[in-house]
Amino acid sequence: MKLDLFNKIADIPEDKLHPKFKILRDSISMDGERKILLDWTDGFIDRDNKIVSEFQTTFHSSFWEFYLYRFFIDSSFQIDFNHNRPDFMITSPVEINVEAVVSNIKQDGRPESTRNFDDIFEIVENPFIKENYTELLNDSIVRNSNAILYKSNKYIASYSKCHWINQNTPFIIALSSYDNVNYGREYYYPLLALLYGLYFNSNTRKLEVISEVTKPGTSSPIPVGLFTDSQMEHISAILFSCTVTFGKLTSLSISQNNSELQMNKVINIRNDYEPPFYKIQEVSDQNPEELSDGLFIFHNPYAKNKLSKDIFKNTNVFQITFENKRLELAGENLPIVTRINLNKNLFPDILLTAIDLNYNWK
Repeated sequence: MKLDLFNKIADIPEDKLHPKFKILRDSISMDGERKILLDWTDGFIDRDNKIVSEFQTTFHSSFWEFYLYRFFIDSSFQIDFNHNRPDFMITSPVEINVEAVVSNIKQDGRPESTRNFDDIFEIVENPFIKENYTELLNDSIVRNSNAILYKSNKYIASYSKCHWINQNTPFIIALSSYDNVNYGREYYYPLLALLYGLYFNSNTRKLEVISEVTKPGTSSPIPVGLFTDSQMEHISAILFSCTVTFGKLTSLSISQNNSELQMNKVINIRNDYEPPFYKIQEVSDQNPEELSDGLFIFHNPYAKNKLSKDIFKNTNVFQITFENKRLELAGENLPIVTRINLNKNLFPDILLTAIDLNYNWK
């Protein structure tokens, strides 16, 4: 049974509803996106009887949980919903405990409500060669660090002490980033730095080894390299995405050709390791985006309960390991760098040429 996500909840006034929820609820052209989202919730058990109200008011964390649930089910995992924490206790094909978290825009950061046409069309530009990419990257590292450390501390202080938690079961933090007004443009670079101390230098376009970054707007150092020693041995891996957005719903709607009311076109920029390094995918039912596209799993080489790479072998999850100073990347499909989701009328052919020129620079 699917959750009734769009049912009016009496004690939530209209002005307390999240803007994204209202767009999904009210827009005729979002018919396909609503179908995808409701399909994500089919069989989901709301153990605390509050996830629908949270979806309507705070949106992102519930949206991420619905996505994760559908990903796990479609990956043939079985989930035990008998306990209210952690978020997902996977019992088959192997036992895994998963705690979901999102990173959000900082309190004094620019809110999403200020997004404008300049922001929309900025997605055509390659973010990695822009002057402000270092600031975006550092801010994302800080925001994602806060989210991971919050869940790490919660696991140690509370979850690990629950009698139903097996101490020998791998523990994963599943993190979705919504950390700036134009999220979805940071790629996996913040996590490479935060977890392995591998920092993408946009000037040299190479990875550099670092031990800390400076928090933007301050002189405060933020340590990185959380997976370069045993300090986080209780975390087996981080499952990460910065592309589980409205664009994900639209892309899946187009891929499944599930609505005659679909008004948008989606272009995915995918990273390849041979020239041209950025491949352009125009999403269609003949050239679809899969549910697991855009997911990365960062393995912890120091984990006391390591996660087998075979767990996600039948998905498009991109697997990342860093052991003995060697970075290894592997996946069934090219990873999504960013996604461009625009109304068809704003997508002339010249825009595709501009995208190609901006990403495949010399």
